[in-house]
Amino acid sequence: MKNNINIQGGIADAKLAAQKLILTQGGEPTFVPYDTTAPEWNLAALGPEKLKYARKLAHELASTKFKGAVVLQSFGKHYPGEPLPRWQIGIYKSRSAEPLWNDLSRLRLGQDTIAEGDPAMPKQFIAELAASLGLKDTSLPAYEDLDAKLRSIGSDETTNLLPRFSRSKRAFISRPLPDDIGEKWQSFFEPAGWVLPLDHDDKIWSTGEWNLPDGDDLTLFPGDSPVGLRLPLHRLPEGAIRRGLSVELRDGELIVFLPPLPSFKCFAELVRAVEQLALKLNLPPIRLEGYTPPRDEDLESMALTSDPGVLEVNLPPADNWPDFERFIRGLFKSAESIGMRAHKYQLSGRKVSTGGGAHIVLGGPDLEHNPFIDRPTLLSSFLRFLQQHPALSFAFSGLFIGPSSQAPRIDESAYELPYELEITLRAIEAMSQPGDPSMIDALLRNLLMDWNGNTHRAELSVDKFYNINTSNGRSGLIEFRAFEMVPEAEPLLAANVLLRSLTACFAEKPFTSTLIDWREALHDKFMLPYFLREDLHAVIAYLNQHGFSFDKDIFEAQLDFRFPLVTQFTTGAIKWTLRHAIEPWPVMGEHEGTGRVVDSTTDRLEMLAEGDLATAGLIVSVNGIRLPLQQVNNEAAVAGIRYRLFNNFWGLQPHITAHSPLNILIIEEATNKVVHAFDYVNWKLLGEKYDGLASNDKDGRERVAERLVDRSSLVGSVAVVQELPASQPPLYTLDLRRSDLKS
Repeated sequence: MKNNINIQGGIADAKLAAQKLILTQGGEPTFVPYDTTAPEWNLAALGPEKLKYARKLAHELASTKFKGAVVLQSFGKHYPGEPLPRWQIGIYKSRSAEPLWNDLSRLRLGQDTIAEGDPAMPKQFIAELAASLGLKDTSLPAYEDLDAKLRSIGSDETTNLLPRFSRSKRAFISRPLPDDIGEKWQSFFEPAGWVLPLDHDDKIWSTGEWNLPDGDDLTLFPGDSPVGLRLPLHRLPEGAIRRGLSVELRDGELIVFLPPLPSFKCFAELVRAVEQLALKLNLPPIRLEGYTPPRDEDLESMALTSDPGVLEVNLPPADNWPDFERFIRGLFKSAESIGMRAHKYQLSGRKVSTGGGAHIVLGGPDLEHNPFIDRPTLLSSFLRFLQQHPALSFAFSGLFIGPSSQAPRIDESAYELPYELEITLRAIEAMSQPGDPSMIDALLRNLLMDWNGNTHRAELSVDKFYNINTSNGRSGLIEFRAFEMVPEAEPLLAANVLLRSLTACFAEKPFTSTLIDWREALHDKFMLPYFLREDLHAVIAYLNQHGFSFDKDIFEAQLDFRFPLVTQFTTGAIKWTLRHAIEPWPVMGEHEGTGRVVDSTTDRLEMLAEGDLATAGLIVSVNGIRLPLQQVNNEAAVAGIRYRLFNNFWGLQPHITAHSPLNILIIEEATNKVVHAFDYVNWKLLGEKYDGLASNDKDGRERVAERLVDRSSLVGSVAVVQELPASQPPLYTLDLRRSDLKS
């Protein structure tokens, strides 16, 4: 499989080069530790353990894939309802010049413990740093705001320490501080850190005095963030430098906080000066934090970010397949070396994705050399092809799919959108080359979104293509969001080479087939693995007709992971396979809190019969109802089983209780005699609790197996089978929630 993937990547690169296109490829793989019981590995975005793993992984990557890079902790995205932006661990290196950082042991990264820093070190460090940059020492101490702290506590004791306004005296009356205030509030009388006003004009460094009104101290904004983020710059006189490097000691660790700098060149110079000084002073590992460097052609970077339940890796974009492939394999190896993996287990034993994405991002080196701007038909081709092949929407996704998911198909959002999309695609196809990115954005922005109007939540998101409403929106990036994390590098690479190869095909010849109205088939037929496999085979056939040589089974590992086997058995000449299928999770009405609530308590299975079922004369019943097995060819019949997995009194159809166990019978149709029987239970047989999550494949398989109950005692007995009223059009899926409609 590895060789076949790399061969296809090479073919794609050659085709793109022949079309004079440079396609960059990135993504957002996600990882979790082996023990995922902590909240930060389930729903919470932040947590102390996650930051430790991020630092360890950054150290591993900087040691292997980004040699000579510096690791900097900064702030990333700021989400509504969260007081601060989430942290981000960035890895930055120069493509051409000398290393930015030589000795990673000088940075606070993977070490379990380090020696405590000297309280006098912040002042000494900042003074010597100024000297190393050829500057006068203009540093000054920064203090925490005692007044704000006392007001935030609001107790009688602290309130009595604050000034009180007297109307009779028309003045504020201050009380003398008690003698013991130093004992209780000593930290407020000592510097929280030291600040060096610092700027660069692209030639030399400069500094200057910060003279605050009335000779006041430099008093920080209240908070827990580093000193460098809480500077009262608004109080500085006009003309004063408004950048400042800060140094502080927190929890025994020396933190050097870099200000925003005008160029990557001066960022690199400052970072090198910091390392040289740390080496000269023989300091314990320092925490390097601050603002990220500006974009630059010489800058290569990647980032590790905190996302709910996972550690997310923002890949550096690669403009060729070999570089991308090497990095992905190295990333998995690095994650494994620090005790992280790309999957986890449910209580039931099912092996599932991390819960985070592995979204694939395509673009170009810059807007002037962006393939989706140079050839607008690449975008229209992808949108048509994705809509025609539901396997690309569902076979690589996580458990949460459907209209309210993170990556809804355009024909899942609103019924009129495909009609509107056809008009839009024709407009894009009529564009001259290169296209107008602002018009492309305007055409697609109001179509590629979820049903709440969120443009980020779309199967193909153009939120970072040419969005004038956000600071990073005009990046020329196309994000494929229906791709979720997989346990190993191989299937992740297979998914990525698929999109690279499709881009090459569409560059040679745009895909212009009209959109398909799937209607009920979308959430019936294409919820079943059998049809998704067939659809992927059609995708492979398309690629191979255009000069590729994909193996037919290249996505088998992906399908086996996405649709795990429950059980397999034979009756005579028929081979039966029961495996997981897909069940869309509907979003519920308003509940307490700000998050969206979805109902995940309905599930779906697929029953596949391989062999001549008609000759064998066999039927299947589930809980006494005939399964609508439909013949898909001379040697296979398939059906879906939709059922309530658990009781859910706040979910959809709350009156329907769990269908457990599922009693599955293989029956001889002529005599109604049972030839095979078993139960599939939704939980432990006696309903007792599991002792934590499954920890490995063996544990997971055992938990699945113990929920299968042999019912051989029923073999030979006569079964009573009922049928639900036939649906129009005929559906592949038996919905047990309709069992009260039995004829």
